Amino acid sequence: MKSLTTEQKQRLVDIIIEEFGTGMTLEEFTDALLGLLEDVPGFETTKQSTINKLTQTLWSQYHD
Repeated sequence: MKSLTTEQKQRLVDIIIEEFGTGMTLEEFTDALLGLLEDVPGFETTKQSTINKLTQTLWSQYHD
């Protein structure tokens, strides 16, 4: 998985908010994000540490 742009990251957060609202727990948010990322080419080969970092970054954006 290549690096996502700032706009792509924001779009993922926007999609999650549109689909699930703003009251999700971190676990729910992570599940929703992983569901979206399953459709991203190369996702299956991404290191877990990279996924964790992305999740934390987007979780922060989700709460802004």
